[in-house]
Amino acid sequence: MGRRNRPRPPLAVVLDRLDPKGPSGLDERGRRHVVRTGAVGATLEVRAGRKGKAERMALLDPAPDQVEPVCPVFGTCGGCQLQEMPLARQREEKTAMVARQVGHPCAPCEGSPAATGYRNKLELSWSPRRYLADVPTDRALVEGSWLGFHPPGWYSRVVSVEDCPLGTPAMNQVIATVLAQGCAPAWDNTSHQGAWRHIVLRQGEEGVLVTLVTSSACPEAEVRALGEQLARLDVCSGVLWRVNDGLAEVATGELRAVLHGKPDLRMRAGARLLRLPPEAFFQVNTDGAALLFDRIAQALVLPGDPPSGRAGGTLVDLYCGVGAIGLALADRFDGIVGIELLESAVETARDNAAANGVTGSWYAGPVEEVLPTLDLPAPRRVVVDPPRVGLHPKAAAYLAGLEAEVLVYVACSPASLGRDRVILEEGGWVLDGLWAVDLFPQTRHVEAIARFLRP
Repeated sequence: MGRRNRPRPPLAVVLDRLDPKGPSGLDERGRRHVVRTGAVGATLEVRAGRKGKAERMALLDPAPDQVEPVCPVFGTCGGCQLQEMPLARQREEKTAMVARQVGHPCAPCEGSPAATGYRNKLELSWSPRRYLADVPTDRALVEGSWLGFHPPGWYSRVVSVEDCPLGTPAMNQVIATVLAQGCAPAWDNTSHQGAWRHIVLRQGEEGVLVTLVTSSACPEAEVRALGEQLARLDVCSGVLWRVNDGLAEVATGELRAVLHGKPDLRMRAGARLLRLPPEAFFQVNTDGAALLFDRIAQALVLPGDPPSGRAGGTLVDLYCGVGAIGLALADRFDGIVGIELLESAVETARDNAAANGVTGSWYAGPVEEVLPTLDLPAPRRVVVDPPRVGLHPKAAAYLAGLEAEVLVYVACSPASLGRDRVILEEGGWVLDGLWAVDLFPQTRHVEAIARFLRP
């Protein structure tokens, strides 16, 4: 008979910094533990887990500047981690984290003044099981039809919500209308039965685009009735109905009908107004994205450039998505060359370039395969905005030897930037400047912008 794993005794940990996985601190033996939620400066009672992670058990001593969370389900919902820290302190800790992960001094983290109400996208799920964290485990599930967010580590249940403090007022108005409709039965992702699965809200320039995702078992009359209720809201720019009978817990599916308004989004990238399909990626913080574009533009400027910032030449926009960065900065260059893996995103970039009178070429495929085949017009300035894992090793090696005036690396993972920095500097690049932009207040996430120059 195997031995039972005995629960580890609780430890006292003083949180002293923000790490990529969350706030962390040392116990009395000097071992570092990362918790999901907490304020730097607080002392917590934790239970140690695997790989340096720990479960928060109790707050022993609050941080000197600790604040009350703005959300009633903070700590239960899987979204925010830092609501007990003032926004200014969150940004101080993000600055330090970026500098530590990249190995270079970082300018103070910037962001829009809004600590809440900034998200332009929310994705909620229906579930027949409501998760309650403040009751014993055997009674933590309440059967019904609940709309909300998944708790950490659970996709078979949701934390029900009436609104989300990070969403815009218009998005929360939509949520209230949906809840009033009493949609049931909820999709059960363990038995794979039910009707209502997801709702995706995207705030654009013209209002909120709502996507309702159901199974094929959902009566069309009920979906259309909800669509009619949403159409009466002045804040709603469009309502889509998608059907998904797949097993995966994803908020997408076959488009069944446009129930109201326009089927796409309008988002602003600098002076450009972009038309985006409802599933297209765009930064979730609209005001923060504008600041991000400004800092990228700043990083691309070199001594000798005219005051207007127009450099001429070619901007090489790698991992370009729907082309937002290149299109936002297009007035500064003679042309744009963009590469993105997804053909659908490349088509969107081309369409928006044509609609905005921007000269450029966009290519679909892996950067590491497409980039070496292109004859890039000189002079060149490069922007890379890779996924969280960073540059593909072949792409990093090629960029290390690429002749260009400046290379700007935009990173949602400072650790990946720190790793790729070594490869780029082996090719002769030198890290010249590092900035941080807070697109995700109340969370541990941050965008880093690094400028590399040839000596």
